[in-house]
Amino acid sequence: TRYIVEHGREAIEWLIEQGVPFTRDETAELGFHLTREGGHAVRRIAHAADATGKAIHDVLLDEVKRHPNITLREKWMAIDLITNRHLKRSAQEAHDHGPDIGRCHGVYALDIAHGRIETLQAAAVVLASGGVGKVYRYTSNPDTSTGDGIAMAWRAGCRVANMEFIQFHPTCLYHPQERSFLITEALRGEGGHLKLPDGTRFMAAHDERMELAPRDVVARAITVVMQRTHQANVFLDLAHLDAAEVRRRFPGMAEICQRFGLDLARDRIPVRPGAHYMIGGVTVDANGRTTVPGLFAAVMGNPAFGEPVRQIDER
Repeated sequence: TRYIVEHGREAIEWLIEQGVPFTRDETAELGFHLTREGGHAVRRIAHAADATGKAIHDVLLDEVKRHPNITLREKWMAIDLITNRHLKRSAQEAHDHGPDIGRCHGVYALDIAHGRIETLQAAAVVLASGGVGKVYRYTSNPDTSTGDGIAMAWRAGCRVANMEFIQFHPTCLYHPQERSFLITEALRGEGGHLKLPDGTRFMAAHDERMELAPRDVVARAITVVMQRTHQANVFLDLAHLDAAEVRRRFPGMAEICQRFGLDLARDRIPVRPGAHYMIGGVTVDANGRTTVPGLFAAVMGNPAFGEPVRQIDER
C-alpha cells in the first residue's frame, strides 16, 4: 500500500506525458479537475471526463502500435504457457543446463483468423489477462475475463493466492440488454443518491458516509435491501442535481444511458452490484515476478503480493 501511494503521483505524471487527456481545471491547485469515489474524504481522482479507462487505453495502445520493437497480434488467444513439461530435452542438455524445472519458455496461442495453434518462444512472458468476472451473471468485466491467465499460470506451477476474494462494484446497470455496463462511482461522488423503488434513500441505515461509503459497504447494503424488499435492483438518482452540469460532466455515461432509453440527469437509473476486481490471482513480488522463472504477471489493481521469489536466472 505504501509503495502504491508513494508512487501514484509519478504514475499519473507519466500518463500525462504520454498524452492521456485528463480533464483540466485551471482554478485547481494541480491544474486538473479531481473527483472522489467511495471512502474518499477529499477529491483525489484524476479523470478524463467519464471515460478515464478508455482514454488511458487508447493512448497506450497507440504507443504500442508505434513502438518499433513491439509486434501486436490482434485476434490471437493464448492457450497455454510453454514449460519444461512440454519440451523433449536430451540427456546431454539436461546435464549441461540442469533440470531447469518450471521455467517458462513462451506460449502456445491460437491464431483465430486462420484457426491454427502457433508456438511463440520467449525469454520472458508477462501475463496481463484480467480476472474472472464472467463467472458471475452481473459484472463490469468483458466477456474475455474468464480466468484463463490464472489457469495457465496454475498449470505452469505458479503460486496463486486469495482466489476466494472478489470485489463487487455497487452499481452496474440493471437492464435486460446489458449486464456488464458500469455506472461510475463518480456519479455518487458528485452527489447521486441511492434509492428504493418508492424513492426512499437507504444508505443512512448502513453507514454514516451514506453513498460515499467504501465499495464493499455500499454493495453489501444494496444486496441487503434487495433481499429484504424482494427487488432485483435499486436506483441511482441524480434528478436533484443540475441537469446540464450532469450531462456536461458525464457525457459518455449520458449517451450510453440514452441508448437504453434513460435520461441520466432526470431518470432513476436501475443498478445492482456486479463482480468487478479480482482481489487475488497469481502471486508476484513488487516487480511482477511470479514463482516460475521467466514468467511475470502484470501488477494492476490489487496484486496478490507474496513472499519474495527467487531471482530469475539471467541465462
